[in-house]
Amino acid sequence: MAETKTLGIRLKAEDKERLSRYLTRESAESLLRQIDSGEIELTSKGAVFIGVNTTSEGVNSTIERILENKESENPVIEGVNTDCENCPYMSDLNMSGFDEVCEFKGIDRQKALDKCVQMLWRG
Repeated sequence: MAETKTLGIRLKAEDKERLSRYLTRESAESLLRQIDSGEIELTSKGAVFIGVNTTSEGVNSTIERILENKESENPVIEGVNTDCENCPYMSDLNMSGFDEVCEFKGIDRQKALDKCVQMLWRG
């Protein structure tokens, strides 16, 4: 097990209370990973976003062609699981980075997700 030490900085009491809502051990470790990977740089003025991880894996882009060939408005596509409640991929998603940036930026998660979907459709 790695050796741990306490990090202490002096802040105004109200700043400490606000910052402690966001800065946890997990978020500090995540910041370090983002610094190491070149995604962000921390400066005296705050975080500078250098790059965003935009890699995707296993995207099925054939669904539009299938839908175009179907006559009904809500077609049943054989072999496609539409049961979102029991979808194995929904529980396997690691949303920690998404949640962290939404919390950091003060953005509603649903609005941020809607923007991501729009961005993907445009790209």
